[in-house]
Amino acid sequence: MAKAALELYSERGYEQTTVAEIARRAGLTERTFFRHYADKREVLFAGSGELEELFVRAVADAPESAAPIDALGVGLDAVSELFEDRREYARKRQAVITANAELLERELIKLAALSAALAGTL
Repeated sequence: MAKAALELYSERGYEQTTVAEIARRAGLTERTFFRHYADKREVLFAGSGELEELFVRAVADAPESAAPIDALGVGLDAVSELFEDRREYARKRQAVITANAELLERELIKLAALSAALAGTL
């Protein structure tokens, strides 16, 4: 669904795209869409919880003697693997987010939560 949504957002714009269109492009029903996502913006943030969990766990598992910057480096190494095969998707996703204030606000909220979780771990 995320791929279908991103394609439509890139082609038509975020605001002009409906959940029905995303579901249709993905070969699913709207009902199925809403089982996975609260709304059409959340489809772009799928996996952010898993990313946060992996990042925080890796930082927490860094040696206690590691400086905070080194512990963060361990975390970055861990999450970088998630993006190896998704570079083009990530670029397109960021372009869509940057072009829309609502999505940009959502991304900043997610990043603030990640920052708080990391700060609590350090």
